[in-house]
Amino acid sequence: MEIKGGIMIDPVIISSRIRLARNFHDLPFPNKLSDLEAANSISKGIFAILGDDFEFRRLKHMDGNTCLMLLEEHTISKELIDNKDISGYAISPDGLITVMINEEDHLRLQCIIHEFDLKKCYQKLCLIDDKILDKIDMAYSKELGFLTACPTNVGTGMRASVMLFLPALSFNGAMKQLIETLSQNGLVVRGLFGENSACDGYFYQISNKYTLGLTEEEIIDLVTKNVSKIIEMEEKSRKTLKQVNKNVILDMCYRSYGILTNSYMMPLDEAIMHLSKLRFGVVMGLVKFKNPKIIDELYTLVQPAHLMDYYSLDLNLLEQSIFRAKFLSETLENKLIKGV
Repeated sequence: MEIKGGIMIDPVIISSRIRLARNFHDLPFPNKLSDLEAANSISKGIFAILGDDFEFRRLKHMDGNTCLMLLEEHTISKELIDNKDISGYAISPDGLITVMINEEDHLRLQCIIHEFDLKKCYQKLCLIDDKILDKIDMAYSKELGFLTACPTNVGTGMRASVMLFLPALSFNGAMKQLIETLSQNGLVVRGLFGENSACDGYFYQISNKYTLGLTEEEIIDLVTKNVSKIIEMEEKSRKTLKQVNKNVILDMCYRSYGILTNSYMMPLDEAIMHLSKLRFGVVMGLVKFKNPKIIDELYTLVQPAHLMDYYSLDLNLLEQSIFRAKFLSETLENKLIKGV
């Protein structure tokens, strides 16, 4: 488990992601795909097309904890793990592009970059998508577009999303109204791990609600324009908070640092919240760390599967809490520079 550090964290943007859903025209969706040979033919077909440009892995050859670590790193999805007997994935050398095979759909292509640039994501992914579409006849309707296992993905099959860190808007109580406004504008708000996940630690994933009736370019434009406005709102709120509540934020940061470095037990949700309070102080310029990037890395490293991998132990929930506290204390001790 490597702590890299040394790179300044982005104040608002966590990542941009484009995801495309595709299905073979002559095969049932994965949840109805009982023919193992047919399921394997999908993997073989994609492996042959992508060739040496990607690394290929089948989940049935992986232990459960390794699969969960990939989920915690946002490399694969829960649905891919649920279909472990027939699923796999291909990943690019730089780790930015993943092609998941036999997930909810036959193919889920995704590109994630750690900057605010959905067009760049889309351009990277289109190179792979076009390569696959050139060789395989996908389920497609002239009237509806790409056909998918879930009706909400029919059309472009595309989800464009941006993960944001919005502590100031959360502190100001503005998120409830903002989420309602975004919903009215055709957008949806999710948490750190996407659909059905809570917005813990002030992390909010903004994505398009609809894939039908809009082009890929229109979806990207819709998400980009709304996210740009949210960033402006967050930055304005931060300026106000820094002027009015500087001491309150400083106290909050020091308390969170004290709890993270002096606890015997640390549940995951509590760890995420205290790390986010520290992150807030860092991006506000009120506290400093010797290696600021360590905070962003810890969001992944304190997750259950990563924790068990680090200690080479199979831990129950209580034991995870104990070892998480130990790990955080050892990792963060003497890393905060006070008096900024």
